[in-house]
Amino acid sequence: MSDIFRARRELASLANRLEAQGLSDEAKHLRDIIMNLMFRRSPARRAPLKSRRVTAAVKQQIIDLAETTDMHSAEIAVVLNLNPGRVSEVLQGDR
Repeated sequence: MSDIFRARRELASLANRLEAQGLSDEAKHLRDIIMNLMFRRSPARRAPLKSRRVTAAVKQQIIDLAETTDMHSAEIAVVLNLNPGRVSEVLQGDR
C-alpha cells in the first residue's frame, strides 16, 4: 500500500538537500510536484438516498400505521424513512 505522507516527507527532505547544494530550481520543481501531485483524491461520492422506495410491503406499512395509530403522515414518513409526499400519495390512493 502506498504511503503518500512518507513519500512527501522524503521528497521534501530531498528538496532541502538540493537547495543546500545550490540547485534551487530543481528543489522548487520538486516542491511543486509534492504540493500538486502528491495527494490522495477523495473517492467519488454519490448523494445518499433520501428515502427508500415505496414497495407493496411499504405501502401496507403506511396504511397500517395510519389506521392503527394517531400519527400524522410526516411522522409516518420519519418512522419508515420515506419522503412525506410519498406517504401522502399512498394515503390518498395516488400510489
